[in-house]
Amino acid sequence: MKKIKAIIVDDELNARLLMQNFIEDHCPEIELVGEAEDVKSAVKIINNNPVDLVFLDVEMPNENGFALFDYFNKPTFETIFCTAYSQYAIKAFEVSAVDYILKPIGISKLKEAVEKVVLKHSLNLPQTNIAILKENLQENKIKKIGIHIGDGIVFMDLNDIYYFEADGSYTTIHHKNGKDLAVKKIKHFEDLLSSDTRFFRIHRSYFVNITLIKKYSKKDGLSVTYDDKILLPISREKKEEFEEFMQLNNII
Repeated sequence: MKKIKAIIVDDELNARLLMQNFIEDHCPEIELVGEAEDVKSAVKIINNNPVDLVFLDVEMPNENGFALFDYFNKPTFETIFCTAYSQYAIKAFEVSAVDYILKPIGISKLKEAVEKVVLKHSLNLPQTNIAILKENLQENKIKKIGIHIGDGIVFMDLNDIYYFEADGSYTTIHHKNGKDLAVKKIKHFEDLLSSDTRFFRIHRSYFVNITLIKKYSKKDGLSVTYDDKILLPISREKKEEFEEFMQLNNII
């Protein structure tokens, strides 16, 4: 298999050396063709020697890592971000379907991120949408989520999603434009959005957007209703927790 050409961009020499050693020892699919201490140096390398992958530090002096994308209309390289960001920002990386390595760098996480890039190349999958990540980082709440559907990633606005429905090893996502089948279990989405106050697991089969609920009924079994036609059950063991959750978020 053709090797993936990569560069390391980090303002700290020790960090670049450590990443280089890890890649050479544990990532045989990667061929390092350069390194840079800042964004402008990285741009020069990429323009002179097109690369497939950039290991990119986020927090650097003068220009942070995101500035790299301002120099390219349509980047042809994949990116693995290397970051020491807060937990909220890490959540933004995850929901945007962007590969990242949390500092201090661990070998297992590095290998996992590289394997994803190798798979994308082998399947000819679309480039990661960096614009979605930047948008999510700028919002007080996560705005869009990257969802693996079929052999690609679809980005959905969370405010357009009614609910996630368990479907064996898959999840059906019901939204304002219809529905899609995602190749992840419902627990994946519950974990991904665990800190988002718009979503709550009302039942083993349903993880719902509480802001779009039209009606909450305690008659004839606990349930919530969307658009006066979609009625979903609330499991009895979730009743008290659900009402507390709604009260905390000023819904009821």
